[in-house]
Amino acid sequence: MATASFTTPSSPLTMTVLATFLDAALGELRNAHRGASAPDNPVEGQRWWDTSGGATAEILKRYTVTAGWVSILTVNITAGTITAIHGIKDEDTMASDSAVLPPSQQSVKAYVDINAGRISNLKPTVNVAVNKLDIFTKSGGAAPDSTNIIRVAIPDGNGYTLRSRAAAYLSGTGQIILADAGNYWSKGSLDGEIKTAWLYAIWDGTGIVWALGGYSGFNKVSTTTTVTDDDYLLLEASSTYTRSASHYCVAVAKIRYQYDTADTPDHTIQATVENAPQVIWNPKSDYAGRVWLATSIASANDIPEQGIVAKVIKQSGRYEIHGQVTINSSGGNANFGTCRIKVGSGTYASATGIAHMGSCAINSYAGNAICSDVVFLNAGDTIHIGSEIIATTGNRQIIGLDSGYYSGMIFRRID
Repeated sequence: MATASFTTPSSPLTMTVLATFLDAALGELRNAHRGASAPDNPVEGQRWWDTSGGATAEILKRYTVTAGWVSILTVNITAGTITAIHGIKDEDTMASDSAVLPPSQQSVKAYVDINAGRISNLKPTVNVAVNKLDIFTKSGGAAPDSTNIIRVAIPDGNGYTLRSRAAAYLSGTGQIILADAGNYWSKGSLDGEIKTAWLYAIWDGTGIVWALGGYSGFNKVSTTTTVTDDDYLLLEASSTYTRSASHYCVAVAKIRYQYDTADTPDHTIQATVENAPQVIWNPKSDYAGRVWLATSIASANDIPEQGIVAKVIKQSGRYEIHGQVTINSSGGNANFGTCRIKVGSGTYASATGIAHMGSCAINSYAGNAICSDVVFLNAGDTIHIGSEIIATTGNRQIIGLDSGYYSGMIFRRID
């Protein structure tokens, strides 16, 4: 039992003052209880630090009349870390880390996981088949059940609410399977390149559905079923969930994987060191990409201004955009070309120009026109890169990947 300390009353000792003083003193004794055995005659809401597990497993428990002593979190005093959180109900709140740690252990608070109250008991695990991800519980080491429950705080536009998954839902197996030859989110196949994907929890109004997305930052479910789309969500295996743009979702973990069609299977989810699955609640958006002109545009005459590549943006926010156009003419004279950035409308001619730059190329050498800008875009807006070439003679070209040059754009959401 911890020894409580309190200040003697400074007011004259009346029955009212004495009663107030005793209530405060007894309340402090009740709240400060720490030991290997439960307090006698507990009351609703009372806390108890259970030290029966030793310095590596002290457990903070909360008493309820209906459920008895409910475990809230486990603290490893030796390591100075919080290793698990259990039994947090939807209505429970954790105002601050110092509020849940006794004074003698305040130094531990620096190690509290900021996601602790928002993700409970989630443990994504790479399956023995390396293209599969299992969504397990930390407490049970398997799929969730009635005694091993995963809880996730899912925003709904008015704050967030803790939702639970205690069993299979809508026939979902709790496993994400990356299919062979599936170039998800158009992230490409390059031997040795490690890519990032995000595990999402979707709340459909009744239960949690798991899905894998290519980027963090989405909070509403995409209805696209095209795997190469930026906002495609790969649902858990066997799920009968129907995609709805009105349903909310939140990223809850990050995985790293390699996609290489020369391997078997094509996808290898990384399981070691910093690339292993990591639980992270609602991380900052990492939405970004690049689009290059695949086939050169050539003409014996001047090439009038036109869009050469375009990208529809799937997240609202502030974007940094870089455009580059490589131009040349087969004649031996000077020629001139531009790089233009336009945004908004899906039609290049109707979009709004925000930046442009010109470049000259002489004696058949290629020249580069480069421009950039920062602009706010809404989901559904289009980024265009446009160009034109004026020359005196020769075959004019806006050069693409087929000729070994890069004309197009790089973009990323920065806010």
